[in-house]
Amino acid sequence: MQSLSIPNPASDPTRSVLKSREIPVRHDLQMMIAEYLAESSLDFAEKSSPLFRTTLKRTGILTANGVTAGDIARMMKRKLRLAGLPNIYSPHSFRVTTITDLLSQGVPLEDVQNSAGHADPRTTRLYDRRKRKVTRNIVERISV
Repeated sequence: MQSLSIPNPASDPTRSVLKSREIPVRHDLQMMIAEYLAESSLDFAEKSSPLFRTTLKRTGILTANGVTAGDIARMMKRKLRLAGLPNIYSPHSFRVTTITDLLSQGVPLEDVQNSAGHADPRTTRLYDRRKRKVTRNIVERISV
């Protein structure tokens, strides 16, 4: 199984130390990253250097600086605008969609919670955007 080590903010928000955790990834991700590294001439870069880097304006020339969350948000807003879609989505929307999709497929909450890196299942439930249907069976159970 392929896995990816990702930084995970420390439990204490006042600390700048990042913990990392290893998560399983799709089987084809290793191939995609290898192609990206070869195409961007980063296949022999230092292991400690950023995987995804910023570019000089829109030249496509990579800098040594890593892409930030703000950079990703700006890229996404630009793509939404170009596609004529509403500006209501953010990169975090992908997290919400993924968690909702996994739960909709019947993946156990505990597995989704672990995959999302949540310590508490209540946090994972906050991301669940499935419509809750009020059925007659539920209504009939109300005591009057």
